[in-house]
Amino acid sequence: MFITSKLRNGAHQRDAALRAFGETMDKLGIDQIDLFLIHWPVPGQGKYVEAWKTLIELRQAGRTRSIGVSNFNRDHLERIIGETGVTPVVNQIELHPRFQQRGLREFHLEHDIRIESWSPLGSGRLLSDPVIAGIARKHGKSAAQTIIRWHLQQGLIVIPKSVHQDRIVANFDVFDFELDAQDLELIRGLDSPDGRTGPDPATAAFLF
Repeated sequence: MFITSKLRNGAHQRDAALRAFGETMDKLGIDQIDLFLIHWPVPGQGKYVEAWKTLIELRQAGRTRSIGVSNFNRDHLERIIGETGVTPVVNQIELHPRFQQRGLREFHLEHDIRIESWSPLGSGRLLSDPVIAGIARKHGKSAAQTIIRWHLQQGLIVIPKSVHQDRIVANFDVFDFELDAQDLELIRGLDSPDGRTGPDPATAAFLF
């Protein structure tokens, strides 16, 4: 098992972050977690650097093996790296064929930050896309399997969400085919600056 959890938005201040981390560990019943992330930067409250410094402290104390972030844009990443010298191992961001974030992905590649795609199927909206459907038919696969395969061939970490056993099994059945150059070019054409389905990290201000 590889266990990941996140720091909630309302606990970015050091003392609150330490308490929140302690509560998480108590609920999990473990002494060390594999990966701990900052859930959102919430730039409006101006505390994500303090939160990142606290995660560094937790890693140094051996409470977490690795630390990363979620929903961080380039400017957020540049700031925490610039102020601490510590680079996140992973950034979990919204990423799918309709919102491919190629510019941000280049920055991650330059800094050896792994990307984990959330909403990898575009919140389900891509499952009926005609381009995806055509590629799926070509390979004898479902639309979901085709999209998951695209993520893998892009070098992305992809963990699609499902509560249905048959879909979970199908989501793993993506290693017996490969998208070709034509497929990839067609999917590249689906990218849109308006393709985001979730909140914008630059303005998201919700606390929990």
